[in-house]
Amino acid sequence: MKITSRYSSVSIALGLLIAIGSIVAITPANAATPKPGATCKQAGQQVTASNLVYTCNMSGKKLVWSKGVKKSSGNAASNQSNSGAVTEGVLCDSSKDSSGRSSSGAALVCTKGSDGKYSWRPPQTGGSGSGNGSGNGNGSNPDKASPTDDKTYLYGKRLGMSCSKDGVFGLVGGALAICSNAKVRYALPTDIPATPSGGYKTRPSWYPTLAQQLGESEPTCAPSSIKFTSPVIPLDQIAPIIPYGAMIGGHVTPIDHAYLGLKPLYKATASRTESDYVSVTAPADGTITELSSLGSPTSHRVVIRHGCNVVSVYMVLNRPSGVLASYAAELASKGSVNVNVAIKAGQEFGQQRDNALDFNVFDGTSWLSGFANPFSYTSQDQTKPYTANPLPFFTPAIQAAYQAQLQRATGNRMGKIDYDVIGAASGNWFLNGTIGYSGNLITTYQNATSLVIGGSVAGKNDYSWSHLAIAPEPVDTTKWIFSTGWWTNPDGDATQVMFNIADGQITPDKLTAASGLVAYQLVTFVANDPPGSPTGGPGYTIPHAVGYTVGAGTVRGVVGLQVNTDGSLSVEINTSMTSASQFTGFTSAKRIYRR
Repeated sequence: MKITSRYSSVSIALGLLIAIGSIVAITPANAATPKPGATCKQAGQQVTASNLVYTCNMSGKKLVWSKGVKKSSGNAASNQSNSGAVTEGVLCDSSKDSSGRSSSGAALVCTKGSDGKYSWRPPQTGGSGSGNGSGNGNGSNPDKASPTDDKTYLYGKRLGMSCSKDGVFGLVGGALAICSNAKVRYALPTDIPATPSGGYKTRPSWYPTLAQQLGESEPTCAPSSIKFTSPVIPLDQIAPIIPYGAMIGGHVTPIDHAYLGLKPLYKATASRTESDYVSVTAPADGTITELSSLGSPTSHRVVIRHGCNVVSVYMVLNRPSGVLASYAAELASKGSVNVNVAIKAGQEFGQQRDNALDFNVFDGTSWLSGFANPFSYTSQDQTKPYTANPLPFFTPAIQAAYQAQLQRATGNRMGKIDYDVIGAASGNWFLNGTIGYSGNLITTYQNATSLVIGGSVAGKNDYSWSHLAIAPEPVDTTKWIFSTGWWTNPDGDATQVMFNIADGQITPDKLTAASGLVAYQLVTFVANDPPGSPTGGPGYTIPHAVGYTVGAGTVRGVVGLQVNTDGSLSVEINTSMTSASQFTGFTSAKRIYRR
């Protein structure tokens, strides 16, 4: 069996990505009634049926129909006109309007949230607030947009607008933009300075800071001043934790969040009751700024800003509760709720029972130097280089309890996501001609005159169709995984297999241009729990035990790899071959990937 077969609910969870993109205003149409949760094709499309408006929204990694909302003149799509008043908290389209005024005359700015959605928020007038709303100047008040000076960063801009200084970058419409010839356009690979020898050890000046991405002023306090004094899952309810770095399904590249296991997963799904729900609590004081649905009534996303450049994110949360209980009905009808809820360490904001809880932390002062080309993450998942190990934030007792449950038993137990080795095959790759993580073609951004919506690619099954990762298995790091968004279907059929590396054969992190063409057998992989580990059967979702190992399964094919002198990677997959010795040279099926 494959590593995911005993944890099907986690496999589903791993398919749910941070919502990326914006809602485009499209005139509602009268048509057949859409089914809430069913897939749709165009973000922002609205259908009116029986006096209810259904909207095509980005939910997780898919475009799905929302629940029907009673038709009114104040919906997001109709509240973005230059000629009319706008409403604070309502979704907006940054490609059409960047500023407006409320019915009372208050100035509002179309501001991007951490999930990529834009809504009307007050502009920043100076100063900043803390993560708990105390106003101590650490730059974490979510309702304060950044200054509008565009000489150092493109604040409040949209494509085609005038700008003051050529060469200045900023996030516009969900991707990195640049001021070029006094006009704002999407940034292209040719706009980025050459990568320093040895890569980026610190954040390059052109890469947006975490505070800039969140629309905040730069904090003046250090992340180390934020202490996680409460566990997210009660210590007596925690079960084995999947570390950072898993590669499953549409998560082709190593995942930037962990999965907190919980003891109710040891019960058969059908036998779980209301009493099996466990509390999900804030690890530290902060402000909840985002609450959204991930396309299922039992899958939600919550973001807490703790101040001092620290943000914690929770996904596939089964249900909001505690300080978020009053928003449940609104969330069910809208799919996303603009919130600004103060929370204290240890206060409940959700409950979990039926799957592991996604959890990660972003630290705006950290930088993952193992990404050879950070530009690849400016079109989507811009927070990825700021992914931080959450364990040091916890008190020693909580840290020890969580660390004991991490499936990875040695080394960096929290895992790793940045495996790029410059000049070698290891790490993340993106199909030649695409612009990195978004999966869109470079020409799409080059020719764009309006917003390019992230999270989906026209004509493709998933934005990850163009992704490739060659990285160690996150727990048994002696094994190497070949994870691709394009296995045999060029429209996308994400697949993970294992390198069956023969004795004496070079490992991917040592495979350089000097190695020439090297072929590897690819096999399925099986997780083997230590003797005496709990076992289940049909209807169980028991997580794999701490310290599991990975063994080879059935042969899936052969891959030929060659690192080229320009730093690109030649790749060819042959599913009809069973032995690496059969692969003697590239054919017309060869693909080229770049960092």
